[in-house]
Formats: sequence, C-alpha cells, structure tokens
Amino acid sequence: MNLYMSTRQKWLLVAVLAVALTCVLAVKWNDKPKVAGGQSKIVVTVNDGPVETDKVAIQRMKESIARFNKVYPEIEIKWTSHGYSPDSFSTRMAGGTAEDVIRIPATEGYLIERGYALDLTDFLTDWQYKDQLNKDVLAPFIRKGHIYALPIDGYMMGLLYNKKLFQEAGLTDPQGKAKPPADWDEFVVAAKKLTNKKKGIAGFGIMGKAAEAGWGFLNWVWQAGGDFEREENGVWQAVFASKEAVEALELIQDLRWQHDVLQAMLLSTFSELEGRFASAQIGMMFAAQDRISNLVNQYGMKLEDIGVALLPAGPAGRANQMGGNYYILNPKSSVEVQEAAFKWISWKILGSMDPQRMQERGEDLRKQGQISTLTALPIFEGEIDSKAREAATPYKDVLVDFPDVWREAAKYMRPEPPFYCQQLYSEYLAPAIQAVLTKRDADPKALLTQAARGFQERFLDKVAQ
Repeated sequence: MNLYMSTRQKWLLVAVLAVALTCVLAVKWNDKPKVAGGQSKIVVTVNDGPVETDKVAIQRMKESIARFNKVYPEIEIKWTSHGYSPDSFSTRMAGGTAEDVIRIPATEGYLIERGYALDLTDFLTDWQYKDQLNKDVLAPFIRKGHIYALPIDGYMMGLLYNKKLFQEAGLTDPQGKAKPPADWDEFVVAAKKLTNKKKGIAGFGIMGKAAEAGWGFLNWVWQAGGDFEREENGVWQAVFASKEAVEALELIQDLRWQHDVLQAMLLSTFSELEGRFASAQIGMMFAAQDRISNLVNQYGMKLEDIGVALLPAGPAGRANQMGGNYYILNPKSSVEVQEAAFKWISWKILGSMDPQRMQERGEDLRKQGQISTLTALPIFEGEIDSKAREAATPYKDVLVDFPDVWREAAKYMRPEPPFYCQQLYSEYLAPAIQAVLTKRDADPKALLTQAARGFQERFLDKVAQ
C-alpha cells in the first residue's frame, strides 16, 4: 500500500477540501433567523437603540421587540445606537451604511429634498389609522401632499414660571393666584419685578449657548411678525434680517442691558437653566411640557410650584414653536425591508398611545416615585388620543397634563424652518444672540444682515428648486 500521494493527488485533495469549506461557510454566512416553517426572517435595522452600557434601556428595548414579534414574528429588529448626526448622515447614506429606520428631529425636513427619506404615502393609504394622525404634527415632512415621516412625539414651547416667586413679587390675579404675562409689555414688567440681585434671582432665563440660543430665538421673531426662510417665486430666501427680526433681537438686547433681568451666566444651556429654575433662581423660562418631569424628578422641584402658560404675545400676536422626533425610512432598503420597517414604526407610535400601556406606565411611575408628562402635541386625534388620555386620568398625579394651555397654544403653533435648521441655529443665529448679550454696543441689524447673507449663500442657494 502506497502511503504517499502524488503531487496531482495532493492538489486534487486540496481542491475538494476548498470546495467543501466554501459550501460550509456559505451555509454559515447565509444562515438567517427562521420563523416557523423554515422561512427566513426579514431583518430591519433601527438607529435609535440603547447604548451597550444602559442595561435598563436594553431590557426595555428587548421587551418592546418581543411584543412586536407577537404580532409580526416574521420580522427581526436589530438596533444600533448611532443616533442622528447631520455631520455624518449624508456620508452614511452615500456609503450604504445607514439603517433602515432612522430617527431624526423635526428640523431635518430638508432630507426629503436630498432624496434621503422614502415617500410613505402608499403605505399610509392602506393603514387603517391614517385619518387619526394629527396633520399639524406631520406638517414638517409633507411635500405636495406626500408624507415622508411619521412622528414619534410632539411638543410645543410654553412659558414655565415659578408660582411662588410670582406671588412674592405681587404678580397675581384678584384671587391671589400667580398671573403669567400675556404680552411682551407684561413680560418685561414681570421680569423686572421678579429680578432680585441680592437674592440671586433673575426674572427670565435665556438660552445663550450653541444651537439652543438660535433655537430659542424662533418664537421672538415670529411674535414680532418675522420669519426665517421663505419661498419667493420658487426660490428660498433667508428673511431674518427684516425689521421684525431686528425688533426681536433688540428686545433681547434690552432684557440684558436696559432692564438687566437675565441670569448672571448669560451663555447658559437649557439644562443649566433648569437647575436654576428649580432652585428658584429664575422666575420664567421658555420650555416644552416634557421638561417639567426633569424639574421634579431630577431637581426635586415641587409640581405645585410650576406654572405653565402660553408664550407672551408680541407685536404681531402669539406664536408657539412646535417640534418633535420622527421616523424616516431608508429609500435604499429593499422593498421587502421597507414594508417591514413601516410595520415597525406604525406599531411603535400606536403602542405609545395604547390604554393598557398607559396604565402600566402610571403604575411604574408611582412605584418609582416619579412623574411624567403627557405629550402637549398629540400624534393622534380622535378615538386613539381620547382613549389613551382617559386611561391616564386615574394617574394624573404622575401622568401630568395641562390640556387647556396646550389646546389654546395649538392655535398659534409654528413648525421650525424647513431647511438646515441646526446650521441656522448654531452658526448664524447663536452668534447674533451672544453678541447682543455680551456687547452693549452690538448692532442687531448689522448682525442679522450679515448672518442672513451668509446662510443664504452657503445653504439656501443650494436648495433644489
């Protein structure tokens, strides 16, 4: 018996082994999850998953997916914690590494014009709950009647005020209850009465740092009658160098230098303002309803000391900025995956309004000794919303709501500008805000004229017509 193979036999054996190994690896690499009956699952990736270190959030995500799979066992949800970043998103889309479901803020409507958001209109046509969607919340992602995103949550800006400080300053109605300002004039009067330098109390807390400074400027300009981006004869124009916008910036300048009613740390973030508001060092600030839970849970402020009101009306009347978070679908995903992804996002937003989940949420909050707030701007109208709020009623001690305020505010709500909001806020509006806060002789008109020109040339001139 020959114990040695010829060279030809050796090469033949190598070839056979290589083919066998390739087959094994092919089976391994294509070994997709199966549902009953052996059919492969459809895998959908989402970008708003928890980070690896957040064990509680991971458990909640797994529980959510498990509930989803009871309805749709043929779909597997995988998550990343990439989140959305305007700086990297275009690169990830171009490189084919973006997820199938992408959570984005309301500011990113321009992604539609870039072709980065799938048109959901056909999916919604066959969805039985489409007629109960709140059209006002959908507005930032509607183009010519077509819908490109579904909302996850919604908010409106309001005026939060410290009731105790108002009462101490004599800002009350005939019954002795704290009375918030109705317009700019009353706002200035209230801020001056609330301010107490010896006690370290500022009448108003203003956001002065980074994009938040520009974001907070929206309401002032709208209340003065101005705007930021406007389509004129098919061309988008930066219009925030108008006399109305200048008037709004002059008001902020006066709050700082003429009336001296702002916090000592002028370039504050919103989180920094929260802490000072909760410790009674700030009398008023602009905020959305969801921040109330932070004031109570994180900073220990008493709920009964927090007042909520409409933003004060300006020369042109009222305006309340609305916003929120949305899901878009990747237009580069396969049709099969897009269909599965729509099932995930539609199930998610319906689940947030499920009466049973609302009751479970109330029970959990009581056990934790915390509160939460119902959304000021409902995703749904009609039966879905009414049943959810009815289920929350027995838990109003922990599921907090101010429905009268928000119903009135909804009459005056405005969506954020449609294009390049984050860049507008951080690179063009924030420097103007910071200039008038830190330099007495800053020229509001010159600042806004320069900012509008730069934003127009760098961004709006590139918007596809």
